[in-house]
Amino acid sequence: MSRTDVGETLREMWETRPARPRDGRQVAGVAAGIARRYDIDPVLVRVGFVVAAFSGIGAALYIAGWILLPDGPADPAAPRAGRPRTWLVIALAIAAAITMGTVFGGNGPDVILPLLVVAALLYLLHRSRGDRATRTADAPTVATPMTAPGPSPVADGTGAAGSTEPPVAPPAWDPLGAAPFAWDLPEPSPPPAEPPPRRLPVTPVTLGVALIAGSATAVIMMLGGMLTLANLDVLCGVVLAVLGAGLVVGAFLRTGRGLIPFALLLSALTWALVAAPLDRWQGDGYGELVAAPTTVAALQPSYERGAGEIDLDLRNLDLAVPPDGNTSPVRTRISMGAGDVTVRVPPAADVTVTARAGLGDVRFDRLEDDGPDAHVQVIDDLGTDGVRSGRPLAIDIDAGLADVEVRRG
Repeated sequence: MSRTDVGETLREMWETRPARPRDGRQVAGVAAGIARRYDIDPVLVRVGFVVAAFSGIGAALYIAGWILLPDGPADPAAPRAGRPRTWLVIALAIAAAITMGTVFGGNGPDVILPLLVVAALLYLLHRSRGDRATRTADAPTVATPMTAPGPSPVADGTGAAGSTEPPVAPPAWDPLGAAPFAWDLPEPSPPPAEPPPRRLPVTPVTLGVALIAGSATAVIMMLGGMLTLANLDVLCGVVLAVLGAGLVVGAFLRTGRGLIPFALLLSALTWALVAAPLDRWQGDGYGELVAAPTTVAALQPSYERGAGEIDLDLRNLDLAVPPDGNTSPVRTRISMGAGDVTVRVPPAADVTVTARAGLGDVRFDRLEDDGPDAHVQVIDDLGTDGVRSGRPLAIDIDAGLADVEVRRG
């Protein structure tokens, strides 16, 4: 495929961009317009926007379509379109604000790959179905009833010929009025209506294939010793891929809408497992853990909680170099499934911090990161005095759904 072909396709995509219809819209008609342009199920397009929202670009793409796609002409015969649902507009605005905050907050490169994927999908969709724009069918021509040619002599009440009656409209079976002598015959019965075309069972077949694929994947992972909580997102991903394929097939066959609830629930579960893996929830118990060691011997190698709160106070920890001259770092690790982690370190200590949260907020002094896969790393921070002294302190924090804060003093 040459560069000229790509440019020609992009130009055609812009010139034949769909209008947003006034009927069948949920918010602004972006999904309905795209679906009618390429003759696919609008539910598939709406599901695509929802899936794109998990990558942080769904709301921005919808607003871009709202701006770039023209509003469809009003049809006087069509029912008046209702106003957009208020809660949908509010949710769209909140999602768009989060998207803009993600882009301008330093995570702009994270949305480049999803944008490229969406652009490639739109390009391929236009290449395969660009000639399937929905055309409005011509209005059927209504035949004007014809009357019998000329007056027909009939007998009046006295039996005399020559009186006439008003012409009678021909029946439906003789629209040309060719056999007026047989108009008094009963109308022929209409042919039996054809049964509606049978829709393929996309929903049950896809659910069955997803169940088989999930079971086979679980057996393979079990035999390989990989079926653990940490790899549960892989199993969900396989099932989600089958459901996604069923939705695509169903969109072209205009069926399979029963898969949408399953796909949305599994998408949310898979995203949560990727953002906060279950292996981070395997801490030592639940509840509050408070510790304030003052000696290196009293400092535990790790502090763990499945859910709750960890408050580790290291401000009085003795980090002086011992008589044997050991200057190796003093290390500790914190693991939290869901909750809050607070660590206080001496103001002048030499600190190295690596803190991660699957979903939450991570802070160290003025450094902060939030959202999915929040991460803050500080190497060899010399503290308030700016002088290397004593044994360095190395803290590794691994959390799932949590707020993590490391501060001095």
